[in-house]
Amino acid sequence: MTLFARTRFGQLDLHFARRGQKTVLLRDVQKAPLMIVRPFELPCGTLMVFIVNPTGGVLGGDHSEIRVTVGEGAKVVILTQSATRVQPSPDGAAAVQHIFFEVGAGARLEYYPERTIPFAGSRFAQDIQVNLAATSEFGLTESLASGRVQMGERLTFGSYASRVAIYRDQQRIFLDVQRFDNTDLDLETARSAGIWAEMDYIGSGVWVGQPTACTLAPLPFDTEARFAWGENHGGVLWLRGAAQQGPRVDERLTSICNQIRREWFGAAPLQIRR
Repeated sequence: MTLFARTRFGQLDLHFARRGQKTVLLRDVQKAPLMIVRPFELPCGTLMVFIVNPTGGVLGGDHSEIRVTVGEGAKVVILTQSATRVQPSPDGAAAVQHIFFEVGAGARLEYYPERTIPFAGSRFAQDIQVNLAATSEFGLTESLASGRVQMGERLTFGSYASRVAIYRDQQRIFLDVQRFDNTDLDLETARSAGIWAEMDYIGSGVWVGQPTACTLAPLPFDTEARFAWGENHGGVLWLRGAAQQGPRVDERLTSICNQIRREWFGAAPLQIRR
């Protein structure tokens, strides 16, 4: 570690509950560089919260922890105000983020962060654990760029890892692990079919409803945004795909998210202004 290296420990601890017909934020613990802006209620009664990192990015060695508890019957959507820009890590230390979600009976939590953009030489590791009650609902999307594409930084980041584990009544119902290690990477191999091919943006999502929830209609074939989906036993739908352009990934994730919100959750499409 160099003389000028800094390690930041960010923290968010949010506790939501239902009061009458409204969802309210009861507990709000913030430690820079993680912050939230004032929550506001959507027309459907869901409370929306934006997570903000005013520093403009995460650095190697940074540690952040986000804990969110959604009480019985509450409805919450959590977004990030901007993309997560992972800065270079000269000493090889990864930026680490741990996220813990606890969702009570009859409650719903949705987490739709903006894209993660790993700079050349950066390292990032994220772990998301979700604990649901039997009647909870949950939604999550992730989007990753191959780097700062417009600057020619394709697959020049050091490493990226994301692990998502979802439990219902303490039994694991979903596990997804994405890991990219570009140490000694052969870029020609990385562009081969089955890895990145000609794509520079990937997206994924998972939604948990009730076992009697609607089934997503077959996805239309799109040569510019190739996505596939599947269903697990017990009301779990997963989605993964890739595209040459970031907006195409965003469009597909948003379209499917709103379809699931309407058909699974009985909620209106999200109208987001960042």
